[in-house]
Amino acid sequence: MDEATRAMCYALRNPGPGKSPTKLKDIHKMVFKKDGRTRPTLAAIALAARTFKEEKLKRGRKLGQRLTSKDEDRKILNTFKKLRPPGHGIDSNVLKKALPKKLRTKVSRRTIIRRLAEKGYYPKKKRSKTDLGEVRMKKRVAFCKRYEGKNAAQWKSFLQGVGDFKEFTWYPKELRPKFYKLRSSWTYMSKKERSQPAFQRPKRWFKKEEWKKTKKVKVFGLTTSTGKQLCFEVPHGKNQFDAAKWAGFLRSKVAPFLKKTFPGKASFQLLLDGESILHAPEAKRAMKEHGIATLPDWPAYSPELNPQEHVWSRAEPELRESEADDESFEQWKKKVIKAVGQYPSAEKLVASMARRCKDCLARKGAMLDE
Repeated sequence: MDEATRAMCYALRNPGPGKSPTKLKDIHKMVFKKDGRTRPTLAAIALAARTFKEEKLKRGRKLGQRLTSKDEDRKILNTFKKLRPPGHGIDSNVLKKALPKKLRTKVSRRTIIRRLAEKGYYPKKKRSKTDLGEVRMKKRVAFCKRYEGKNAAQWKSFLQGVGDFKEFTWYPKELRPKFYKLRSSWTYMSKKERSQPAFQRPKRWFKKEEWKKTKKVKVFGLTTSTGKQLCFEVPHGKNQFDAAKWAGFLRSKVAPFLKKTFPGKASFQLLLDGESILHAPEAKRAMKEHGIATLPDWPAYSPELNPQEHVWSRAEPELRESEADDESFEQWKKKVIKAVGQYPSAEKLVASMARRCKDCLARKGAMLDE
């Protein structure tokens, strides 16, 4: 029996926690199928399933022997602390690249993760400062109970699209390093650190003087149940964008897009967030003219219930990866629409409402872990 077959026997017989081992008779049939020239007995297969790991350990390091010395462990921990000031995001790949060359070639990312775990540092999501409160949570539960009977297919036929506004922020070259670290939703942290203010994910990362250097572009995105996407820039700022201008966009862009996407329909139902401009009297009149209605009783402060948020969360990292140090705001702005339009499997977004409602009810109205 060759080593590959012995390894297969061991893996099938020892699949790990939560999984059932394969019966010896079934393994016996697999071995015949793999190599018809050998006819090992059931006893030989049972022995291979028991002893392969023991023999493998003999060929490598002795059981309990460490790959790294105490001095190398200190270098890993010191590099970690240097790269990760309190609250900053960091992963094992970044840490590995920062290690001295000799140590970097010696250890794997798995070894680094184990050394951090030995010191009590584990990858965890940062806690959000958002506290919905009991009243808002009850409204979220009421909304989800109203639609909990709908499955994915029913949602696709019931709802023609999901839409939302999103602001994307351009950061000048000198602010980007700080932004890349602090925007991370998770990092390696100890149990004690997780409750510290630095590890609460902030909504703003800069002081007022620094924040003035940033610029924003605001877009509206709409994804239909068929997977078609519409995205366009809208004016940014309260004085530049009002309900009347939004009503104009509804007539010139949103309504024609829906009629083209659903040529056989005369009326459309959309899920739109609770932003006041989306539901202002002027907007309602424009929607009524074109047979557009919004899903009623949408609970406030529920961005993660709207599937369109998945488009934003995918577009953000795509946009950051394409950034160049020397590009201007105008150059960067052209990349925003492109990043939004690259979302895969858009036809599954509306259908995901069935899962979202179910998860929200299971969490009794609390924010979902997206």
